[in-house]
Amino acid sequence: MALATNGDATGHLARGKVNVNDRALVDKVLARYPKEFTVFRELIQNADDAQAKSVEIEFQTKEYLVTDEGTAHVNDLKMIQLARWVLRNDGDPFTGKDWERITNIADGNPDERKIGAFGVGFFSVFSVTDCPVIISGGTRARMFYENNELLVESGLYATTRDWTTFEMDLKPEADLTIPKPFDLSRFISTAITFLVNVNNITVLFNGSVLSKITKSRGEPTKIELPQGLKPTSPSKVFEVTSVKAIAQQVTVNISGQAYCIGSNSHSFRKKGKQHIDPVTKPSFFGKKSSESNGYHVNPETSAKNFSLSYMVYSADVSTCPPPRMAGGIEVATKKKPPKTFLFEAAHFTLSEYESVRRDHDRTQCLNSVFMGPQGLLSERDDEHEAKLFVGQSTTETTGIAVHLSSRFIPTVERGSIDLANGQVRKWNEELLYVGGFMARLIYERSMSVVRNEWSSQPDQARKEGLFLMKSFTFRSSPDSNVAGLLQKAFFECTPNLPFPIVSNLGVRDSKDVRKPNETFASFMKQRPVLDLVPETEGMIATLPKWYKVSDYTFRDIVDELNQRVFMEGEMVAFTTWWIKICVARWGDGITDGGDEVKMQFNQASKRFRPTLRKSEHDIILLSDIRKFVDGKGWGSYIRAEDPLPPNTIPISFTSRLDPLAVRTVLGWEELSIVDWIQHIAGSTTNPDYRRMLEILQSLWSSLESPEREQIILLLRNVDCILTSRGLKKPNEAYFPEADLFGDLPVIRPADFNEQMLQEFGAKRFIPWSGVKEHLPHPRCTPYQLAVYLDRVHDVMTAEERVELQQMAIFAGTDGELHCIADLYAPLRWDADLKLPVIEWPDTYVPTGSPGYLERLIHLGLKTYPPLDVIIRKASSEEKSMRKAAFTFLLTHMNSLYSSEYDPADFQHVAFVPCGKLRHLQLGTPEQVFASSEWELLGFERLHYSVSKEQAACLKIKDRPPASAIVEVLRENPPRCYKVAQSWFELLARKGGFTAEEMKEIAELNIVPIHTGDDTGSVKWVQPRQCFLEKPDDSNAHHRQLFNFVMFNHAASNFLKLCGAKPKPDYNDILEALLQDPLAYLDKAKPSKYLDDLRQVAVGYHNLSTETKTKMRNAEIFLGYCRKRDPDAFRSAESTQCALRRAREILIADDMESHRLFGEYVLVAPKEEVFDNFYRAMGSANLSVHVSHTVEVEDILSINGEDLRSHVLRRVKIFLYDQENTRRSDVRIDKWHKPEHFRVEHCKRLRITKHLDFEDALEGDRSKLTTLCDGLAGIETTREGTHILWVADDGSESRPDWYDMSVALCRLLFKTRKAHDASSLMTILDASLDDLRRRGYDVNWIEENPAPPDDIMPPPVPQPLPDRLPISPPSRQFQGWLKDVRHLFKGLFTHRKKPGGRFLSAEMEQLIDEALKLCSRDNGDLDRTIHQHAEDAKRGKKQRDVKYCSASRVTDLRYCRRTQCGMAVFNAGESNDPPLEELEAFSGILRNLAQMFDLEPVQLHIFWQGDDVELMGFNRNRVIYLNLAHFKEKHFGKLSSDDLGKADVYGAWFLIIAHEIAHNKAFWHDEDHELLFTALVQTRLTPFRKLLANVAPRV
Repeated sequence: MALATNGDATGHLARGKVNVNDRALVDKVLARYPKEFTVFRELIQNADDAQAKSVEIEFQTKEYLVTDEGTAHVNDLKMIQLARWVLRNDGDPFTGKDWERITNIADGNPDERKIGAFGVGFFSVFSVTDCPVIISGGTRARMFYENNELLVESGLYATTRDWTTFEMDLKPEADLTIPKPFDLSRFISTAITFLVNVNNITVLFNGSVLSKITKSRGEPTKIELPQGLKPTSPSKVFEVTSVKAIAQQVTVNISGQAYCIGSNSHSFRKKGKQHIDPVTKPSFFGKKSSESNGYHVNPETSAKNFSLSYMVYSADVSTCPPPRMAGGIEVATKKKPPKTFLFEAAHFTLSEYESVRRDHDRTQCLNSVFMGPQGLLSERDDEHEAKLFVGQSTTETTGIAVHLSSRFIPTVERGSIDLANGQVRKWNEELLYVGGFMARLIYERSMSVVRNEWSSQPDQARKEGLFLMKSFTFRSSPDSNVAGLLQKAFFECTPNLPFPIVSNLGVRDSKDVRKPNETFASFMKQRPVLDLVPETEGMIATLPKWYKVSDYTFRDIVDELNQRVFMEGEMVAFTTWWIKICVARWGDGITDGGDEVKMQFNQASKRFRPTLRKSEHDIILLSDIRKFVDGKGWGSYIRAEDPLPPNTIPISFTSRLDPLAVRTVLGWEELSIVDWIQHIAGSTTNPDYRRMLEILQSLWSSLESPEREQIILLLRNVDCILTSRGLKKPNEAYFPEADLFGDLPVIRPADFNEQMLQEFGAKRFIPWSGVKEHLPHPRCTPYQLAVYLDRVHDVMTAEERVELQQMAIFAGTDGELHCIADLYAPLRWDADLKLPVIEWPDTYVPTGSPGYLERLIHLGLKTYPPLDVIIRKASSEEKSMRKAAFTFLLTHMNSLYSSEYDPADFQHVAFVPCGKLRHLQLGTPEQVFASSEWELLGFERLHYSVSKEQAACLKIKDRPPASAIVEVLRENPPRCYKVAQSWFELLARKGGFTAEEMKEIAELNIVPIHTGDDTGSVKWVQPRQCFLEKPDDSNAHHRQLFNFVMFNHAASNFLKLCGAKPKPDYNDILEALLQDPLAYLDKAKPSKYLDDLRQVAVGYHNLSTETKTKMRNAEIFLGYCRKRDPDAFRSAESTQCALRRAREILIADDMESHRLFGEYVLVAPKEEVFDNFYRAMGSANLSVHVSHTVEVEDILSINGEDLRSHVLRRVKIFLYDQENTRRSDVRIDKWHKPEHFRVEHCKRLRITKHLDFEDALEGDRSKLTTLCDGLAGIETTREGTHILWVADDGSESRPDWYDMSVALCRLLFKTRKAHDASSLMTILDASLDDLRRRGYDVNWIEENPAPPDDIMPPPVPQPLPDRLPISPPSRQFQGWLKDVRHLFKGLFTHRKKPGGRFLSAEMEQLIDEALKLCSRDNGDLDRTIHQHAEDAKRGKKQRDVKYCSASRVTDLRYCRRTQCGMAVFNAGESNDPPLEELEAFSGILRNLAQMFDLEPVQLHIFWQGDDVELMGFNRNRVIYLNLAHFKEKHFGKLSSDDLGKADVYGAWFLIIAHEIAHNKAFWHDEDHELLFTALVQTRLTPFRKLLANVAPRV
């Protein structure tokens, strides 16, 4: 049958489209969602459904999006305006169905395994953006509004990262500030709790990490379900099949930049208030605050790390919903109900909660990230805030402190679960039963742990149990049905199981526990009592009736009395309670109702064990008691252990009871003192009469006379007085002082009341005057005498005491009688001490009360030997006595002698044992030392039997004083090398000398030196005369001249402190030279003598004035003269040397004069260092002693103005870079005037040269004057005009620049250098263009006037000349080398005054260290420049220079090795190095490496073709040399003459030396210059030999 239509329609039916405003629809959906972090909640859940492991949330600014260089670290992130949110995950990429669902609202995920159900979660992004972008699986889709219609466009998209990305460009009305990273991290740390897949979530800002949240889970542990726990929900929809416990840890790392932004949530923690133990507070969890005024921290806060470990309980749940429910669920969620799923719960123990609270307290500004709104824990203790999770947290709370997560069906906005929709409501209600089941399981399991821990840690277990009860007290929730259903399931899922709670006796069944009542607490011990504190009140109040806790009943008390025997205190408490009950019911005046009271009492009371009982079976029945002791009367003197009559209750029982109530309620009578004495006197079981007398003497004065008389009468015939002869009747006893010879019954020593004893009838003592005549008496022992004296001492006069001390009446153990002062107390003395000890009974115990012996000690009896006595016995020749006395001294030093013992008082008494193991000797305290090490030097060592503590007591020094050690070294130096090494090694470790003592030792002859082949031939020298490093072959002659010793490192260090050096320096060499220069020359030979003299020359500046004076007058200077063999060829000549004083030797600064007069003078070695040295010691220049006289013939009228102008320009250029200190007084600045300088020509020029030197060598004096033709000469007229004469033979040849240069240099310099003439000749001969090419700034020099003579002009950096001056090899080599070095040094530094750290005296050592530091680079080194490692207190730093800058080469790549093994590197993007030039260069470097004792592999070649000016650099002590510089500047010269080769070798010789110096001096400063100069000077000799081989014609 067809369904009827709603109304009729006729005619054609029109259809139209229903228009949907997509923007409005989405906005209305979003309006139902929570505002904060909704986008992150939904997208994180989507990532988890996509099986993602990691998620990234990034906030980006506009600048970052445009340039990728946005600010990642800013001063205040709160002020940043964001442009985009990005969320990425590494989950499964979108499938086609995913792309289809994402563009359809309400098209949820049909996979029942996924959380997403309604298909609207993604659209939460529209709360912040209008155009979200999704990138996944190579596809990019963009959603956007067009006329309120939501459209999507997509296309292929290539990415480098296979992640799914959501990009949200923020819409203008959205909040553009960054969410508080702290609050977001707290939200995420909660959100990640129950996620299935996501374990890592990172929050970033412009690519920089703000926080990172990590979750990790341990291995699950299966939990056995307790019997009786119903795992099936009421309608059997769900069944818990198994439960596992999983340890989970969440770690949150928040950067300091993110942390300092603070939080939007207000902290409820009061500042400065100490955190209260949660067990003692009324509640745990706080309600979520609505305040959002924020809380901010110090902007300089550092990064914070938070970590929380807790247990997650995971249940496997199977489902069996009825068809109607399954259909309803499918309609509501668009998916079938899952067949199985997990139900998980998270609960925090007390220790976990307190760990978070501790983090809360430690952070000074913010709470722990796990605590607060949307956190795992609440910081307020008013209510629980544990949440229900549906993948993510909802706003619904569980009502207890357990988070629950499962497949609840939420409302569309996911804020709460749906308890309104029919089948959905039933599903959720059934699932809440599982939640209650899980809560009960966690509670039962946790209480089981508390029960097990109670016996070992009761206090902690109690806290845990109370915390647990508080945590499972159900509170209200936003939807009261949720907490109600959970609570109902919590209690009803185990109807047959007891409910465990915390009682005073541990964890017990709630039905067996009673409410606490102070009235019964003191005697009800077996019944558990509720631990009623605020934490348990809530749970106890909500317990169902079958679990209720009840009050005490009278039946409980009766049961307790019947079941056990009370202890006395418990029975007292019960009796006290019973008396109060009786008094309250019948009042104090009970008379008529007495029988009824007794009946009630007899029914309630039983038996008890008294506190003081003879055995465990000693039990008192209250029904047998008739009397009691009133503790407020005489009974206060009775002790609990004192005997009482059988019918009397122990005094401890009634001491706290009211005597009146005891009499009226219990009917007992008070016991009197007479009754008690009668009981004691009539006792047959050994009564304690001493105790009786003690009580009586305390009461005696307060007793009434009738009572006294009754007591005296009762004791008159009782043997109750203790005497020396046993118990006696009172009238038979004597006081101790009455008996002297031991024949009377004397009362034993006790503090009894003498008045009472006298009333009893005891007798007193006999006076001293009646006793002394009978002394000594054979029966009167010292002990008896002491007893008597103790009693009568106070009545004896002073004279009688002195008389007593002088009487020899005290027997000693030796059988003799002594005065008391000569005897020692009866202690356990060692018999070997042979001390006279007083005779005393063996029963004396030294540690007990001194008693009578104390009286004798006051009279003079000794208790220990005096210090001088015991030390005298310790030094005895009798071995046993000596040993015993020393042992006694050590044992009692601290207790008896420490205050008076002073080793100085016994410096002549040998009592301290010393020596070897079996050869014990005695020494004084000043002769013996504790350390065994000093036996090596002959000192006595304390015997091994004396411990360190005992040595300290004896004040034995550990080591001899330094003065004694010095004396041993002076009187008995080590006899041989082996002994010396052990001595010096010891002194290096333990010497401890002062500077003055070290100075004294340095002057002692303590170092043994073998003087010949005979091993026994030894001499001793001072340490400063020894050297510690064996000389190499180059200094082999030093072995004959100096003392070399080879000790180990420690001994050598000691000798260094004493002045020894590794090797002889210039000071030592000079000392040897001054001592015997001829012997030195004979052993060293001239070449080595010259090498050593060169060292002196380098360091002579540091010598004292006195030493320099000695040098000037000593014939130690080596001079050379030329000798011609008359029988040989005319040009053949030789060189001879001799030792003279410096003033007898000249400096050959004029080669022509040296050629003429070299046979008649001694000249200094031809090196600049010797020139300066000899000149400082008094040598003069040869040119000074040679006069020139010019004779002119046939003056020509040739115009000399052009030549004059040429000379003036060149001289100005030449002098600009010369030292002013060498200049003569001639003022060239006036030479522009002809009257001061002019040039004249003549046909012939004759020059007379005369040597005028008083120390000229013997020979033909006529040869000291010579006349020769010259080509140029200088004549100075009387008017001061300088005339340059030039000989002109009429030919048109070029001027002779050399003779002209010689003449000009003689005029311009007062101190000349050998290369001056050649340098000036080069300038005179060169054109101005040539000079410019060689680096001279001709224009600047000519335009600027000459500086004043007293100011040094700044040196002009000059490159190496293309060609050096050409001159005869025999005359020019030295000048060439000096010129090269001078020019090269000008490039390195502009220093004028020394100011660095390096001293000239240290140069040799610094050179050795610099060479040893040369490292290798095999292609695997870090070539970073470490300038920061240089000492900040270096010398004056110079600017970096372009020819030696490591910073100009930033990238070196290893490419190959040369034939000789040198590593080759390519710099930057340079092409491969040229092979021909490379092998030529490596060959030169190989030869030069030998000059510095380096292996070829210690020099490295690099090729940087675009930087030919860079010569090389030293980076991290590895030397790199530029092949490009060699190729451009020097390769072409190798094929020219020998002078070209010399140029190349000379240049790279200096470059390598320059870079080696950088090993010790990083900067181009004064230290580097000094080290470089010294290094070059020490290597000149081998370099000359090398040049002789590679360029023999130079």
